[in-house]
Amino acid sequence: MGGQPVVPALRKRGRPTAAERRARENEILTAALGVFLRSGYGASTLDELAAAAQVTKRTLYAYYGDKSGLFTAMVRDLAAAVSLDASADRDTLETLAARIVSRVHSDELVALHQLVIGESGRFPELALILHSNGDARHIARLAEHIRAERSPEAGHLAEPLFSLLLGERHRRRLLGIDPAPTPAQAAAHAHAAIKQLGLGLRLLGLRLLRTQL
Repeated sequence: MGGQPVVPALRKRGRPTAAERRARENEILTAALGVFLRSGYGASTLDELAAAAQVTKRTLYAYYGDKSGLFTAMVRDLAAAVSLDASADRDTLETLAARIVSRVHSDELVALHQLVIGESGRFPELALILHSNGDARHIARLAEHIRAERSPEAGHLAEPLFSLLLGERHRRRLLGIDPAPTPAQAAAHAHAAIKQLGLGLRLLGLRLLRTQL
């Protein structure tokens, strides 16, 4: 009462906090995706990437090393938003499979896939980056859910399941024939793929019942 107003102390300038660095990286990686999709991988420059993210080239070098490192980080970040890290994962096999369909068939990721196909002749490392940081991650997460929710012996079905989640519909997306699926269509696609491999909960229950008879 009647005293001097309390002014919040300002944080001293210096090293950014972990949260600030992560937020900045998100901005950089989002901007990088836009540049790569607009200009292509080969034609894009660190100057262009830095300008889009509103940072200096020095910051890009410090965070990612070079353009390839930035591309790798971008792909890894996109994949982590599809098949979540175990610490944050509240998915079931069905919800994970539906999200994979929805995101991998999205305009954004289809365009990235097309970019990699188009430029892999000159930059063969792009295909390896996309597969090892994207597809392989999704397959591994599917396997974890299958083993936990269906059977410890069924983890090998993760790769064929992932193939079914892409399938002919993804090829048609790459060719520009079909639009991106709606959430309902993505869920139906995922459900059909799971059922086709005998991983549906009802089918699994019937199998268990037969083994007990």
